[in-house]
Amino acid sequence: MNEDKYQNVDGLMEAFQQFARMNWRKTTVWGLKPSEVRMLVSLKLGQEREGKKGQTVSDISKFLKVTSPTVTQMVNSLIAQGYVVRSADAQDRRISEITLTEKGEHLAEMAVTKSRNTFKGMIDYMGKDKTDSLMEMLNEVYDYFEELNDQPTES
Repeated sequence: MNEDKYQNVDGLMEAFQQFARMNWRKTTVWGLKPSEVRMLVSLKLGQEREGKKGQTVSDISKFLKVTSPTVTQMVNSLIAQGYVVRSADAQDRRISEITLTEKGEHLAEMAVTKSRNTFKGMIDYMGKDKTDSLMEMLNEVYDYFEELNDQPTES
């Protein structure tokens, strides 16, 4: 009886594997790494969300769920390419703020628009009710894996 509960385990594993094998672009149409585009989008959405032009490395790392050194590496690359600038915080010079340049602003806007259009297409394809259910289930799956990652590993 308990086996019936788990009869779909192989199908579930295969469904997740499909995403792993999917032909995700390793570079974007703009020639940046996907992680760099996510950072530009994070800065853009941070402006909209918090009304602040600049974000700290700590703010960005929390939003992207990556470490501060990872963010610093991406910031350095984006500075070299002219997409962002680093400046000292007006109140506390020990803190630096990362801000989009005009070039970065333009690319971030294009990326946000492209991403939103992709997901609008998915909503059109699946329908609103299925999309709402999917979103709820994906959040539950994320919570499950977060809990699993928080558990101590067995040796």
